[in-house]
Amino acid sequence: MLRKWMFLLSCMLLFGIVGCSEPKVTEVDNVRLECVDLCSSDQQSSVPFKEKTFTGADEIRTFVSAINKSVKMSGELNYGTYFLMYVSYENDSQKTYVLNISDSGQEGIRGLLVDTEDSGQGYEIPAEIHEKLRKLIYQK
Repeated sequence: MLRKWMFLLSCMLLFGIVGCSEPKVTEVDNVRLECVDLCSSDQQSSVPFKEKTFTGADEIRTFVSAINKSVKMSGELNYGTYFLMYVSYENDSQKTYVLNISDSGQEGIRGLLVDTEDSGQGYEIPAEIHEKLRKLIYQK
């Protein structure tokens, strides 16, 4: 009987951990971007903003989609930073990422997402999500 309860408890913990690893749109309160390094350098043709907070459901859905659908990259990263992305949750916690989205409308460009808690591991944002983020971030 004790084994059965231990197994059940282990499964519940495992599902709890796995279920919390990807943010859900309904859990996110807002997403704040801060323009840093490459975004504000002379190399960037147009600085979209110094800091901007996104609170709309569709906007948040786009950022959450970028996090959830990014693909883990292999190898060592060597990158500059366009934006720091602060994802604020309804429970008052916050997660910080590096988000590199270019203003190029060239087809097929992918973005870069890096969890600041593991800055050596990058995630590639699919081209279609990069394009949605580009329009959201650089819209005039």
